[in-house]
Amino acid sequence: METERVQAALQAAKEYIENLTVRSEENRPERVVPDEKRFFSWDNEKRSPAEEPYLFDWSYYNGVVMEGLFDVYETAPEQYGVYLSYVKAYLDAMIVTKPDGTKELSRNLAGYVDCHGVDCYKTAALLVRMSSESDAYMEIAGALYRDVADPEYRNSKGNIVALEFTEEKLGHNYWHGWAGGRPFNYIIWLDGIYMLQPFLAHYAAKIGDDRQLALINERLDWVADNMLAPNGLYYHACNSRDDVCPYHWTRAIGWYAMAMTDVMEVLPESYLARRKQALKLLTDGMIRCQDPSGMWANMPDRPVTDTNRLETSGTAMMVYAILKAVRHGWLEESYRAYAVRAFVGMTELKLKNGSLTDIYLKVIASNANNYERVEYYLPDEGKGSGPFIMAYSEMLYL
Repeated sequence: METERVQAALQAAKEYIENLTVRSEENRPERVVPDEKRFFSWDNEKRSPAEEPYLFDWSYYNGVVMEGLFDVYETAPEQYGVYLSYVKAYLDAMIVTKPDGTKELSRNLAGYVDCHGVDCYKTAALLVRMSSESDAYMEIAGALYRDVADPEYRNSKGNIVALEFTEEKLGHNYWHGWAGGRPFNYIIWLDGIYMLQPFLAHYAAKIGDDRQLALINERLDWVADNMLAPNGLYYHACNSRDDVCPYHWTRAIGWYAMAMTDVMEVLPESYLARRKQALKLLTDGMIRCQDPSGMWANMPDRPVTDTNRLETSGTAMMVYAILKAVRHGWLEESYRAYAVRAFVGMTELKLKNGSLTDIYLKVIASNANNYERVEYYLPDEGKGSGPFIMAYSEMLYL
């Protein structure tokens, strides 16, 4: 890849990220979070606590934007302190002090509830990463960890999540959602692995919970053994090896790829051989489907069309996962070129007039093809903008 194209891509990404976040007048955490009628511009679902008491400003699609900014900060703390301040403003705006002096997430501001499902825990990974181990962030992270990992804790609906919404036959993986007390059509989603396991892994590593780290490794083993198709791609969701959602979705695969790399940072060395093997198989499967532009289609195993477009969020996730894996030595250096080509392809094809385009809004894991709705290709959607920022952070290490 020509140096000039890489540098141009980095500069374009830098300007986009700054304008979306720290330079934006609209996307100010201290203004958005306290006001129920305000939303970050990348929040295309615009959920409100008065309408749905969950996934408001605590949502994973805000969380991945903020975690991406923290990733950028970590590449050069002396240079990117403005991003740390921005992320801290976001987290602090949702924290309240109870009468007994303890800290918690405000239900009115955060929209967090302990009975929704795995999506409620993605942003918690950021609390652990930013904590000093004895501050409010760690205190709140501890309560969130208890929600899903404590076999004696009953949540606000009276359920013990660690016992009722995990199953041994599913490798002790959590149901994707449990607000209604019953699973979706498919219980295990690749999305859900990313939403919960990195948080559990990083918190468990900080407190020395070896049992939880072993369970996390078991969960990833189960996914690798049951959700990988013969064509080398992962299914979006499943109930068992024989009962799968029959679609391969680039973003779901990307969520899982990021989950693996984020968890591998803190897993014991004894688990890493299997994890590296699984990561290589996933990456090899996706590389076989990579478009000449460097990007991946929304459904990677199908031809690129106007309804199955080269898709930004999943491509960004693969860039992040591959570059991070190479940086840590989990993938060979030769894999770097695939990710760099993908990053440059994204900026050249999808970063237009200050907007990041062709980010697919959402799909439901079912037996229906809801992966080709033209109206779902949106600009500046948080589930794409966040991973794009993460991918940019890994490019900075180059």
